[in-house]
Amino acid sequence: MFSQWRVTTVSLTVLVAATLVSAAGEWKPLFNGKDLTGWTVAAGRGGGTTPPQPAQWKVENGVLVGGQGTGRGSLVTDEQYKDFELELEFMLTELGTKCSAELIGEKQENASEDKSCLYNSGVTFRTGYQVNIGRREAGEFIGIVVHRKAPGAIRGNVLWLSTGDEKFPGLRKKEDWNRLRIMAKGPQITVTLNGKQISDVKDDPTDPAEARWKEAGPITLQWPPAGESGGAQGFIKYRNMRIRTL
Repeated sequence: MFSQWRVTTVSLTVLVAATLVSAAGEWKPLFNGKDLTGWTVAAGRGGGTTPPQPAQWKVENGVLVGGQGTGRGSLVTDEQYKDFELELEFMLTELGTKCSAELIGEKQENASEDKSCLYNSGVTFRTGYQVNIGRREAGEFIGIVVHRKAPGAIRGNVLWLSTGDEKFPGLRKKEDWNRLRIMAKGPQITVTLNGKQISDVKDDPTDPAEARWKEAGPITLQWPPAGESGGAQGFIKYRNMRIRTL
C-alpha cells in the first residue's frame, strides 16, 4: 500500500513538473542578428520647427546598435507580450568620470559634475514598466522603474520599484557584455544580472490610468536620451535576444 502510494506520488510530481515545463512557450529569437525584421523604429521627438527624427538603430556583425548618430526614438517589437521571460546581452558605453548618485536641489537634479555619466538605455514592457540600463555610480541603476506619482518618486513621477544593482558594485561588467534576464508573470517581476538576481518586486496597479500595465504590450528598447546626459554620443548594444511566453 505504501509503495503504491509512493509510486503514485512520484508519478504525480513528474506529471506536474512536465506540465509546468510545457506551459511555458518555446524560446524564440527576438532579434535575428541580421536586420530589424519584427521591429518598428519609432520616431523620436522633434524640437521647434524640427520634425521628429527616426532613431539610427543598425545591425553590425550580429549586434543591434543604438545611440550613435543624430536621430532619436525607440525600437519596438511588432508582437506584444504579457507574461514572458526575456534573455539578452547588452553593452553600455562608458562615459564620464565625475559621477554621483546623489540628488540635489528642488528639481532633484543629479549631482554628477559630468552629465555624460547619466547616459542610459532600457527595456520597456507592458507599456508602464522599464528595466533601466545605466551606471549605478550616477544613480542610473539596472533596476525597475515606473512613472507614477507616489511617495519616494523623484522629479515628481519617476519611481524606482527596485534599484537593482545599487548594492552590487562591480556586478555589471564595464566595456564588456552583460547577461540580463527579465521575467514578468502576473504582478511579479524579477531581474537577473550576470547570474545574480537583483530585483524581485510585486506590483499590482489599482489606478485606472495604469490598467494597461496588466495587459500585453510590445517590448521596447530605449534610444539613449542624450538630452539628459549632456548631449553624450555613446552607444548601447544588444545581442543574443530571445523570449518565451509564460
